[in-house]
Amino acid sequence: MGGNSRKVSKEALPRGPADPALGGISLVFPVYNESFIIEQTLRNYIAEWAGRVADFEVIVAEDGSVDDTKSVLERLEKELPIKLYMSDERKGYQRAVIDAVAHATKPWVFVVDSDYQFAAIDFWRLEPLRRTHDIILGMKAPRRDPCYRVWLSWGYNLLLRWFFKLPYRDMDTGFRLIRKTALDQLAGQVRYMSFFTAEFVVRAHFAGFKITEVPVPHYQRKIGSTTIFFLSSLFLICFRQFVGLLKLRRELKTRGLLEAARRSPPPRPTN
Repeated sequence: MGGNSRKVSKEALPRGPADPALGGISLVFPVYNESFIIEQTLRNYIAEWAGRVADFEVIVAEDGSVDDTKSVLERLEKELPIKLYMSDERKGYQRAVIDAVAHATKPWVFVVDSDYQFAAIDFWRLEPLRRTHDIILGMKAPRRDPCYRVWLSWGYNLLLRWFFKLPYRDMDTGFRLIRKTALDQLAGQVRYMSFFTAEFVVRAHFAGFKITEVPVPHYQRKIGSTTIFFLSSLFLICFRQFVGLLKLRRELKTRGLLEAARRSPPPRPTN
């Protein structure tokens, strides 16, 4: 229910090694109020990549947490090979991601939400597609969130497909592998929608970057709760997102990109 009918392959997943010819990878975690899970997240991803990804860095961008996240990260910085950037003030998810990816130095950037609702092993579902695509989105299959969030995401992606005539199913995913040149070109343009990825995907599509989606397992939060989608704030969040959709559509229409896409639509994504 709520969006994805595609199934994740049950076949054994080859775990690397990553192709060194395709370049190194920056593993980027935006973090806000994840004191109970961030250590497990970091340790599991680093353990999965060690010895399998020849050239990688781990960037942790903390966004003004008000729990114990900062102290946990300061301890982990002494134990793990991470590059830690912390903020005294809350910037919000969109700005936090933009600032986080700006620290990346490798040709590819893997941006992952820090709540561990995606398993580190599922990076290998995305990695081989670096050969043929610029942006690989991990499509939640199925999404393991509260029902209201599943329906919100379904409706949001439906509006994105309708407004912009796009083929993608999960444009707000928190599991995405992106060529750094695409981020360098477009990340700074993201400004209308609150959560970065969907607007970035729309802009990348119209900029001609090759995008695909790969079904990946999605898991319930093991501990804690969402720090963004409180029920009391849902109306305001939805209103802001809808206004953002309208503003982005108006910009692309003014630039002639929507009409150009209708005349010569790009090929559908392949898995």
